[in-house]
Amino acid sequence: MRKIPTLMTLTICFLLSQSCNYKKANNKIDGTIKEKSQQEIRFESVKKQINTNENCIICDSTEVFKTIEDVLSLNRFKNKVVYLDFWGTGCKPCIKEFKFLPELKKKFQNEPIEYVYIINFDKKKDWGTYRPMLWRILIEKHKLTGINLLLSKDLKHRFINKYKDQTDPIKMYAVPKYILFNKKGEVVDFNAPRPSSKEVLYDKIQELLNE
Repeated sequence: MRKIPTLMTLTICFLLSQSCNYKKANNKIDGTIKEKSQQEIRFESVKKQINTNENCIICDSTEVFKTIEDVLSLNRFKNKVVYLDFWGTGCKPCIKEFKFLPELKKKFQNEPIEYVYIINFDKKKDWGTYRPMLWRILIEKHKLTGINLLLSKDLKHRFINKYKDQTDPIKMYAVPKYILFNKKGEVVDFNAPRPSSKEVLYDKIQELLNE
């Protein structure tokens, strides 16, 4: 004959289950707080190192800017030529080009020109731990003074699609990609020369500065 659980037994089972759920919830909350704290500590630590140069700005939120035009509407870019660099933390050709930046910036150090470096946020990749730190480390290592932005992949694609008639469809989304904007914030060269091209790039920039 099957025994019917007593009221006391049922009560104990209920309390035990609630206790387990409470512990799980607490563990989850504690883990979130701990993880958040560690991320904030790591971010602040790297930020302090990077921001020894006030000209280096890092924006790691994909919610700040909705379009590239929003970026260029900042007062910082008013009446200035802009050299935009789409790159990736795992792109060797992108990183190889960084060694040519000091010469470029030295040549135009007293001119109204700004440098913008953009990488994509890809949900398929591990952006919770490794890549954000690598991104900031590379910014510091290569002294990427200017504005460093993390933008959504969709935002980049929408922007590039507006100028798809000016580029090779096969290489349209490839990195590195360099774009030059004039002082009015207009795209004048969707396939701008790389920093390693030196004089070829310098001449194009100088033309825009002279306008």
